[in-house]
Amino acid sequence: MTSTGMFWPMLAMAALTAVAWVVMGRRRQAAIKARELSLASFSGTTEVAMTPAVAVSTRHFANHFEIPLLFHVVCLAHLAMQVDGWLPQIVAWLFVLLRALHMREHLGPNRIMRRFQWFAASTLLVWLLWLHLAVALLLQG
Repeated sequence: MTSTGMFWPMLAMAALTAVAWVVMGRRRQAAIKARELSLASFSGTTEVAMTPAVAVSTRHFANHFEIPLLFHVVCLAHLAMQVDGWLPQIVAWLFVLLRALHMREHLGPNRIMRRFQWFAASTLLVWLLWLHLAVALLLQG
């Protein structure tokens, strides 16, 4: 694997974020078209009760700026500090896979315990990436 190997899982995660954004937008448009919500509901000036589908997709999109942000930072740190290898790349791809499963569950059947399992496992992988980076830097001296 090349020294740019950590870039590709980041790009895949960005693509998942784009998919979440599209789903959120479509659900919002559908709710407005069905007159379940008004366009003013999204002005941000007041809190408005949303339909369950809109609320879930909005929350899911927001989730992409929590743990995945730490994922992007640790991947960039691996790239910037030239810490490379097959292990962090495999862990990064596993993170993306688990986040895709989390997305499918959250935006689909939304079984809370199943979703939590995908979330917890993916979060542990992010901490593993941070640990890998720290150990590699300590060993470099």
